[in-house]
Amino acid sequence: MEKKQLKISRMALAYSGLSLAVFFWAINTVIAKAVIFQIKPMTLSFYRWLVAFVIILPFAIPHLKKDGKLIKQHLGFLFILSVPSVAAYNSILYLGAQYTTAINISLVAATMPIMTILFSWIMNREKPYFLQALGVTISLLGMLLIVTKGSWQLLSTLSFNPGDLLIVLSIASWAFYSVMLKKRQINISPVSFLTVLICFGLLCILPFYLWELVVFKGFDLNSTNILIFLYLGIFPSILSYICWNYGVRTAGASIASVFMYLLPVFTSIIAYFFLNESLFSYHFLGGLLILAGLIMSSFRGLIKYQR
Repeated sequence: MEKKQLKISRMALAYSGLSLAVFFWAINTVIAKAVIFQIKPMTLSFYRWLVAFVIILPFAIPHLKKDGKLIKQHLGFLFILSVPSVAAYNSILYLGAQYTTAINISLVAATMPIMTILFSWIMNREKPYFLQALGVTISLLGMLLIVTKGSWQLLSTLSFNPGDLLIVLSIASWAFYSVMLKKRQINISPVSFLTVLICFGLLCILPFYLWELVVFKGFDLNSTNILIFLYLGIFPSILSYICWNYGVRTAGASIASVFMYLLPVFTSIIAYFFLNESLFSYHFLGGLLILAGLIMSSFRGLIKYQR
């Protein structure tokens, strides 16, 4: 009985962590759109992860010493994981944000659960079950309801550009990372795991940042930008990644990916409070559909942990 309750608690913690990770990423999206023309994409990505590395390193040192042998054994795989997650995902997202609109970003982001299910099927032989596929579809409808503001005719007026293709590539890289994370688990502490990924990711971003610095010069280092980098380094980087990694390992990549449908819900709420944007009935209806889809997609996982 205690073992069953422990399993249920782990799933509840995983779902809470996934929701929290997406919430921090929603704020990251709003910030990125606000500063992307003041701070160039690779610069934003590099300093975000540099701040995260400086903050996490003191806490990681004892864990790195303890996990050193396992880290060396899996060094190649850890590098592979760092490329689509730390190096590529946000860097490409920031690049795409220069050329496309927020509504297109939200719409393209809806492909993540589908991509994750596809990658899981190909790489991990995880065939989607009926409730999961139905839940993804219902959540997709809810997300579309929000980004189209309740007007389906708006979909016919959307035009796609190279920025949208970059967002697709960004989302695909994160879906690939999530599936790889579940495919091969390394028994090291989450702090060690994330620190190594950040280190490798920074090395991958560095040459692109240096090129950008030579071509476009730097940016104004003021109190606002310092606060932005502190937020980006702590919340959507360290805390979100730890929460997401735990959620994927506990619930699975396919279920975890559906939580990305919460992104437009959280973004709408944040915009209401901080940008004085209005909330309408389609926000609430879309949010309910997304919630229903999440519950439906996660239902089998909850049943599994109750057995």
